[in-house]
Amino acid sequence: MFERLRDGLRRARQRRGFERETVVLILKCTVAATLAWVVGTLLGASSQVGFAPFTALLVVRPSVYGSVLQSGRYVAAVFAGALLAGLVGLTTGAQLWTFALLLLVALAAGQARFFGAQGTQLPVVAAFALAGGTAENPEDLGYLLLMVCVGAVCALATNTVFAPAIRFRDAENAVLDLADGLRSLTSEMAEGLREGREGLDLDHWGRASGGFDGSVRNAQEAVRRQEDRTRLNPRRLVPGKHLDPGALDTYRDWIAALSRASRHVQSIVRTLRTTTGRGSRYSGPDDAFLREFAPLVERASEIFGAVHDHEEPERGSASEELCGRVQDALRLVDEERTRMRERWDDENWPVYSGLLTDVERLFEEVDQGYENSTRADRG
Repeated sequence: MFERLRDGLRRARQRRGFERETVVLILKCTVAATLAWVVGTLLGASSQVGFAPFTALLVVRPSVYGSVLQSGRYVAAVFAGALLAGLVGLTTGAQLWTFALLLLVALAAGQARFFGAQGTQLPVVAAFALAGGTAENPEDLGYLLLMVCVGAVCALATNTVFAPAIRFRDAENAVLDLADGLRSLTSEMAEGLREGREGLDLDHWGRASGGFDGSVRNAQEAVRRQEDRTRLNPRRLVPGKHLDPGALDTYRDWIAALSRASRHVQSIVRTLRTTTGRGSRYSGPDDAFLREFAPLVERASEIFGAVHDHEEPERGSASEELCGRVQDALRLVDEERTRMRERWDDENWPVYSGLLTDVERLFEEVDQGYENSTRADRG
């Protein structure tokens, strides 16, 4: 355990990433909770002071926007829970049936979408306030709400002072990693196709292509995190060069295009697996077709490589190399379709045509990706 902790601290010191963000979040939580406890103690709310650091710990988030959002929801949930507890405590008092009824109402109210993940705090506060006697004393109830506000303010102040740097490199790297993964797999597929049926490693290709769904989600999450960093971030008010938040839309366009392209890679693998397996309605592609199909898959690998190597998501317009590769690939598909229609009979054509259509649509998705990014840049 200590070795893993030491390795994590070393990685946090050496480079940006999950480990460093975790260390920063721990430090911010420590500062915010300590500050909230000090302020709460100075205000003299000795019996309810614990709610101040408790609130601060729940509200601190990696981004200022996230902290503002969660603090608003948490404070609203606590006020609602305290209000319900106060209505019961100041009227009928804490009894078995009133406690059960309070929890029932609080649990139902906590399901409101407005509270989000903080909805669970509503019945928690209501139960603690009534069971602990706080709800029967207006002064104690007021101090509880005051400490919650103190904790939220301390958390917001800490998050504002230690606002995260605005950088989009993490989002860009997530998109480039997706393109690199597609390049690697299609390169392996092209190499295997050149060997005919003997080179088909469909189990590995199926697992690798299925993993792109997770890669797409990771890339989308990376973009979302970077977007949250920019919202309400005081660093945007500092004079100097600022990153364009519109660049995140370009990343989203590329993620969408590469995601659709990955579906066509999955479709190619699925078609090969289905038609070469037992009980297929269609005869599987023979060695001659697979070798003829390999250059098209190799073109796909080269296109994904161009997206990665030229850092296309970061560019205002697509590089000449990428545009040229995509257009050449589309022309090659048309030529191959004409040539194959002349050479292969009707029995084979449904499968062959389906594979050609998948690789053609793959090229079109990349083409659409850089067209969307160019339009977004002009807009």
